[in-house]
Amino acid sequence: MIPLAIGIKEWLEQYKKNSVKVATYDRLETSYNMLLRHPISNIPDEELCTEDIQDYVNDLVSEGYALTTIRKQYFLIRAYLEFSLVSGRIHSPIHQAVRLPAESVVKKRRKEVVCYTEDEQRALLRVLRTHERPAYAIAQLILETGLRVGEALALCWEDVLWHRKAISINKTMVRIANRRTMLVQNGAKSYTSNRVIPLNESAYRLLSDMHELTKCKRSYIFVNRYGEPLTYEAVRYQVQFACAKAGVLYSGMHLFRHTFATNCYKRGCDVKILSKLLGHADVAITYNTYIHLYGDALEEMRKVIG
Repeated sequence: MIPLAIGIKEWLEQYKKNSVKVATYDRLETSYNMLLRHPISNIPDEELCTEDIQDYVNDLVSEGYALTTIRKQYFLIRAYLEFSLVSGRIHSPIHQAVRLPAESVVKKRRKEVVCYTEDEQRALLRVLRTHERPAYAIAQLILETGLRVGEALALCWEDVLWHRKAISINKTMVRIANRRTMLVQNGAKSYTSNRVIPLNESAYRLLSDMHELTKCKRSYIFVNRYGEPLTYEAVRYQVQFACAKAGVLYSGMHLFRHTFATNCYKRGCDVKILSKLLGHADVAITYNTYIHLYGDALEEMRKVIG
């Protein structure tokens, strides 16, 4: 009898490795390595039951893991068991009765999305616009466009549509944690993440000035002094320095993207347009992320009913 961990490892290597994106496979490996730390990994496929999986989920809750982490662990097991069911290794869908925890009982609650205030943005921009460090321009561009960090890192000059004052997002820089390396992945985070977004005057001027200085049309836009693409670590370190200089708390690069989204909302941007700008797979993702901005739409509903 094959223990669950060995079965999943064989399935990953034989069926998933060449059928999913490298970054996706890396996340699956991370979930697999986490699974190895729990007793369920030693239970043979044929002896595994619904209660074993539910116990694993409940243990993760007790250990204080976030709901997103718990879901990833469950989805790894579920995907393998669905394969095992089709291939005849097991004979019943034991995973279907498992219940994931409600968000209200998970210790690590979803963080409320915050953004930089207008005063903080002004202080930050005073520092970022000096371009004393390469990553300053990335942070400034994200504030103006809402790009993900990986999308900005992967930008090449050929992605700038000068005649349209826009940029084409068609790839992303990904970290392969289990290989300790980075690579550019063709295609952004999801199908809808591949998009063309407009540049406002500030973003267009930023790229124009950088292009004039580099005289380079086909290399990566954001590079270090050796001409190599900036890394996530370099961006984080340099932007932390900028935040300290501006007297603003650094809370991750995603905060710059959230600030862009909040600025769009304040300008009256519809949630569907915002979703396209951000490259979300579904409008519901945008709404659920920024529900604190759009609220319950009570006044909009009042206008409809007269």
